Amino acid sequence: MPKWGMEMTEGMIGDWHVALGDTIAKGDDLVDVETSKIVNCVTAHTSGTLRRMLAEPGEMLPVGAILGVIADADASDADIDAYIASVAQPGPAGDEEKTAAPVASQPAGARDTSPESQPAPQQEQAASAHAAFSGSAEGAARLQSADDDTAVAATPVARRIAAASGINLTRVTGTGRHGRVTLRDLESAARSADSSLTLPEHRTLTSPDVDDSELPATPVARRLAETLGVRLRDCKRTGTHGRVSKADVEAAAARLGRTPARPAANAADEPADYVEQTLGGMRRTIARRLQASKQTAPHFRVKISAAVDEALALRQAINSQRSDLKVSLNDILIKASASALLAVPEVNIQFDGETVRRYTDADIAVAVALDDGLITPIIRQANRKGLAAISSEMRDMATRARIGRLKAEEFEGGTFSVSNLGMFGVDEFDAIINPPQAAILAVGATERRPVERADGSWGGCTALTLTLSSDHRIIDGAVAARFLAALKGFIEAPSTMLV
Repeated sequence: MPKWGMEMTEGMIGDWHVALGDTIAKGDDLVDVETSKIVNCVTAHTSGTLRRMLAEPGEMLPVGAILGVIADADASDADIDAYIASVAQPGPAGDEEKTAAPVASQPAGARDTSPESQPAPQQEQAASAHAAFSGSAEGAARLQSADDDTAVAATPVARRIAAASGINLTRVTGTGRHGRVTLRDLESAARSADSSLTLPEHRTLTSPDVDDSELPATPVARRLAETLGVRLRDCKRTGTHGRVSKADVEAAAARLGRTPARPAANAADEPADYVEQTLGGMRRTIARRLQASKQTAPHFRVKISAAVDEALALRQAINSQRSDLKVSLNDILIKASASALLAVPEVNIQFDGETVRRYTDADIAVAVALDDGLITPIIRQANRKGLAAISSEMRDMATRARIGRLKAEEFEGGTFSVSNLGMFGVDEFDAIINPPQAAILAVGATERRPVERADGSWGGCTALTLTLSSDHRIIDGAVAARFLAALKGFIEAPSTMLV
């Protein structure tokens, strides 16, 4: 798993573009990986044959985890297994000082140690109590050993049953996907040793030859399938990344006439239906960063109104003369913000809680709404660019942001943020600072407002409300007020920022 950007700690596996056994050339696309904000494609760093695929679509793996192995076609399986076993698997994402078992002991689908993926305690107890391995003493001895079998690739079911029945996985030949030991392999090994394997009572698969443990499914769906006695292979896979979801299991159970037992209750007491959804990488990152921002940075807000008649007239003039451009009011606000940051450089900063970085150029991060969150592509050195360049760059990055094709350096960092909800009819709102930045501008909708002229008469203007959220640890109220005053001046007289 590569590390794209300073803040990346993990990635979710998407679609593989190659198959096991394919000949790979250096630079070929291998597999898509979704990080907190983008979807990137892992490319081959060398040429050879894809001999192992150790990551399944939908898996969340830490930076540094093995996704697959490219080797010469004549390399032996033993050599590849030894190589995998020799590489330490990174610890949990965000805990880079720790290491776990070798990666070969937990290939994709083999052993997920996250709490939500573990069987319920009652199920583990059932496995220990009812899994039995019996036969001749000589046959049993052939499958039992004191050797460490943690490096053996095995499915969760096979590993659980082997541990409960005293079978050492080093004595079993794996025939499952990527050479993993499956439950069927355990049963075959037991028969070869003139022994038998009694499965735990909680196993509900209708056929002992069918092992659903390798099938991608959400933890909730897997537990529900065991409870209802539904095979995951009998379910459709409509969940994220082709996984079996809770709804898929319920639909299969309904077809089989199996429904979970519910206590009798009045209709009025029935809870409302809901859909359970696990947070994706982007949403989790947004939640973590914004919670930290609110808890760490003492926010204060300053508001001001600005007339945008001159800015709208400038926009119309540019767009009428250039058929290749479509300058928006937001593009003008980006340029005005950059100009104001140079006029009041105390706001054009980054702050990590200890050190202040003051920048000579304004890198403006602009919030772009996505289906599952938001992302802030950055217009670098916006103070040095004209409206045409800002408009073109913003449109390009917004398009690539919505399809997950931004590079990490295009949305990480920045010295200031602009968030505009005016197009949704929002009059005004408070925005949360995007660390390590120290301020963010919230832009409301334009509207016609009454205005008193210098001669005392009244007229009308098109105006909007600007709300600046600032980190009070490093920006004081007077500084925020000076920044908004400068910003208002550039918006109301846009020609002054084009000089």
